[in-house]
Amino acid sequence: MGVHLSVETSVTERSPPRLKAWETTQEPRLLVIGAYRMGFEIKPQSRGSLLRVFIDYDLPTSGAWRLVGRALGDWYARWCTAQMVNDARAHYGGAGESAGSRGLKP
Repeated sequence: MGVHLSVETSVTERSPPRLKAWETTQEPRLLVIGAYRMGFEIKPQSRGSLLRVFIDYDLPTSGAWRLVGRALGDWYARWCTAQMVNDARAHYGGAGESAGSRGLKP
Protein backbone atom coordinates (compact mmCIF):
# COMPACT_ATOMS: atom_id res chain seq x y z
CA MET A 1 0.00 0.00 0.00
CA GLY A 2 3.05 2.26 0.12
CA VAL A 3 2.50 3.30 3.75
CA HIS A 4 5.61 3.30 5.94
CA LEU A 5 4.85 1.86 9.38
CA SER A 6 7.06 2.11 12.45
CA VAL A 7 6.84 1.69 16.20
CA GLU A 8 9.37 1.86 19.02
CA THR A 9 8.56 0.35 22.40
CA SER A 10 10.18 0.04 25.78
CA VAL A 11 9.49 -2.41 28.60
CA THR A 12 8.01 -0.48 31.53
CA GLU A 13 7.27 -3.33 33.96
CA ARG A 14 8.87 -6.74 34.24
CA SER A 15 8.55 -9.28 37.00
CA PRO A 16 9.27 -12.72 35.50
CA PRO A 17 7.37 -14.91 35.07
CA ARG A 18 4.19 -13.17 36.20
CA LEU A 19 4.15 -9.68 34.65
CA LYS A 20 5.43 -7.77 31.66
CA ALA A 21 4.25 -4.48 30.15
CA TRP A 22 5.60 -2.30 27.37
CA GLU A 23 4.59 0.94 25.69
CA THR A 24 5.44 3.10 22.74
CA THR A 25 8.27 5.56 23.32
CA GLN A 26 7.59 7.87 20.38
CA GLU A 27 4.55 8.63 18.25
CA PRO A 28 4.07 5.40 16.27
CA ARG A 29 3.27 5.26 12.59
CA LEU A 30 0.54 2.66 12.60
CA LEU A 31 -2.75 2.44 10.72
CA VAL A 32 -5.41 1.53 13.28
CA ILE A 33 -4.07 2.64 16.67
CA GLY A 34 -1.71 5.33 17.93
CA ALA A 35 0.40 5.23 21.08
CA TYR A 36 -0.27 2.18 23.23
CA ARG A 37 0.59 0.25 26.38
CA MET A 38 0.32 -3.52 26.28
CA GLY A 39 1.20 -6.43 28.50
CA PHE A 40 0.23 -9.53 30.39
CA GLU A 41 -0.13 -10.75 33.95
CA ILE A 42 -0.17 -14.36 35.14
CA LYS A 43 -1.78 -15.27 38.47
CA PRO A 44 -1.61 -18.73 40.03
CA GLN A 45 -4.96 -20.43 40.53
CA SER A 46 -5.86 -23.64 42.34
CA ARG A 47 -5.90 -25.54 39.03
CA GLY A 48 -3.43 -23.80 36.73
CA SER A 49 -2.95 -20.10 36.07
CA LEU A 50 -5.03 -17.12 35.01
CA LEU A 51 -3.58 -15.11 32.11
CA ARG A 52 -4.71 -11.52 31.65
CA VAL A 53 -3.62 -9.73 28.48
CA PHE A 54 -4.30 -6.03 28.07
CA ILE A 55 -3.86 -3.15 25.65
CA ASP A 56 -4.64 0.51 26.27
CA TYR A 57 -4.36 2.68 23.18
CA ASP A 58 -4.93 6.09 21.71
CA LEU A 59 -6.35 6.73 18.28
CA PRO A 60 -3.96 7.77 15.51
CA THR A 61 -3.30 11.51 15.51
CA SER A 62 -3.86 12.24 11.80
CA GLY A 63 -7.40 12.90 10.58
CA ALA A 64 -8.00 10.08 8.06
CA TRP A 65 -6.26 7.42 10.16
CA ARG A 66 -8.08 8.66 13.25
CA LEU A 67 -11.36 7.79 11.51
CA VAL A 68 -10.00 4.35 10.65
CA GLY A 69 -9.01 3.94 14.31
CA ARG A 70 -12.49 4.86 15.48
CA ALA A 71 -13.96 2.27 13.13
CA LEU A 72 -11.46 -0.57 13.70
CA GLY A 73 -9.54 0.17 16.92
CA ASP A 74 -11.64 -1.98 19.25
CA TRP A 75 -11.57 -4.88 16.79
CA TYR A 76 -7.79 -4.57 16.41
CA ALA A 77 -7.26 -4.44 20.19
CA ARG A 78 -9.31 -7.62 20.64
CA TRP A 79 -7.39 -9.28 17.81
CA CYS A 80 -4.00 -8.36 19.35
CA THR A 81 -4.90 -9.65 22.80
CA ALA A 82 -6.46 -12.80 21.33
CA GLN A 83 -3.23 -13.49 19.44
CA MET A 84 -1.24 -13.30 22.66
CA VAL A 85 -3.69 -15.61 24.46
CA ASN A 86 -3.65 -18.08 21.55
CA ASP A 87 0.16 -18.08 21.48
CA ALA A 88 0.29 -18.76 25.24
CA ARG A 89 -2.34 -21.49 24.90
CA ALA A 90 -0.39 -23.14 22.06
CA HIS A 91 2.86 -22.96 24.01
CA TYR A 92 1.60 -23.97 27.48
CA GLY A 93 -1.75 -25.61 26.75
CA GLY A 94 -5.05 -24.91 28.48
CA ALA A 95 -7.95 -22.52 27.99
CA GLY A 96 -7.98 -18.77 28.07
CA GLU A 97 -9.87 -15.61 27.29
CA SER A 98 -8.85 -12.19 26.02
CA ALA A 99 -10.29 -8.74 26.41
CA GLY A 100 -9.12 -5.52 24.85
CA SER A 101 -9.35 -2.23 26.65
CA ARG A 102 -8.72 1.27 25.51
CA GLY A 103 -7.90 4.65 26.93
CA LEU A 104 -8.72 7.17 24.25
CA LYS A 105 -7.69 10.79 24.19
CA PRO A 106 -10.59 13.02 23.15
